[in-house]
Amino acid sequence: MLKRRSPISIFAGFTLSVVGALIFNIGGLFAGRSAILLGDLQQFLAWVFLIYPLLLTVRGDINGILSGKLGTALHLGSIKPSWKKNTSRFHQLVGFIFLLSFYDAILVGFVSTLLGFLLNITINLLEVMIISVTTFVMGSIISLILTSSLTFFIFKRKGDPDVYVYPIMSSINDILITLLFIGVCYFYRTWLTNVNLHLYFGLPLLLIITSLVIFYILKYRKETYVKNSIMQSLPTITITNLIAAGTGAVLVSFQSILNQTPILIVFYPALLSTVGGQGSIIANTSTTRLHLGTIKPSFSFFKSSHFFNTFFGIIIAGFLLNLIYSILSTAIFPKGMTFVLYWKFLAILIITNLLSFAVIGFIAIGAAFLTYRFGLDPDNLVNPLLSSSADLITTSIIVLSYILIF
Repeated sequence: MLKRRSPISIFAGFTLSVVGALIFNIGGLFAGRSAILLGDLQQFLAWVFLIYPLLLTVRGDINGILSGKLGTALHLGSIKPSWKKNTSRFHQLVGFIFLLSFYDAILVGFVSTLLGFLLNITINLLEVMIISVTTFVMGSIISLILTSSLTFFIFKRKGDPDVYVYPIMSSINDILITLLFIGVCYFYRTWLTNVNLHLYFGLPLLLIITSLVIFYILKYRKETYVKNSIMQSLPTITITNLIAAGTGAVLVSFQSILNQTPILIVFYPALLSTVGGQGSIIANTSTTRLHLGTIKPSFSFFKSSHFFNTFFGIIIAGFLLNLIYSILSTAIFPKGMTFVLYWKFLAILIITNLLSFAVIGFIAIGAAFLTYRFGLDPDNLVNPLLSSSADLITTSIIVLSYILIF
């Protein structure tokens, strides 16, 4: 006979599992360290810090949709945890993710160009679009393989993909997108008038991907799953891009802070990923339970042990993780660091994480309940909204915390 676990044991177990999942966001510190190279790239492309948050947010949106749909489908049995002989639903999902990546890349081009016009930053629409498409196509292929493989592995080992997959892949995707973005920019070198690789290589790639997306739409246009996913996700992705544009505007507006204290860039992707991961965990666990019927979309949820364990377990996990981030980011980039500065940066990390998740957590639960009540699929809507909102809220609170503390 199995021994019944105490509430404290359940709470501690969940908190440790969240720490175990979010600890992979340490990789975001290396993405941040790599992002310092954007400062060098900025002398050639003035818009790099404007578009960088959009790339992180959009990649997080797509990863959120993929991890959420995979986790729910595995629990419901509509997708098998295997690459071989998987269901038609899995193939439809793979194509849908590529469609989203393409749509996002095009949207990033238009949104960043519009934002550049408003902020008086010169941006060439075609160049940005080709760079975005190239970055996202390469990133999507790698990310899709890694995300699916990780989800299958965790599910087969009786783990919960809703807890682990998004946070782990969020960190990996931050590194992946940062390095790909920098690499693609230097590969095309659009600032050199005698080098037109973006036209000779990028433009044909853009046309090929456009053709594949059209083929996918024509093939699955009658599938209810695909139609609903497109109709629900594309408007959401459009909104999240506009929110991400706000994040880019905030970052560019306070660029002097980044120049004075580059260590902010080091822990910036990790902090974004952590808040997004915290929101994703509470959203994904709630949406899965909604589908399974173990919780109801009502205010009684806030009195349940599930809410207490999830919400406060995630807060404690965030505190522990940000303590680790502060130590590692200082070790990675110790330039100019003093004992007093360390405590100030630690305060910024903890305050930002606590306030950001307090807002995002309730947004996650409210969005999951509302979409479910209206008969929509929360996996199409909640994670993208969370990812973009988390990035904007977190970036704004970082800036405000810096101004108040310094």
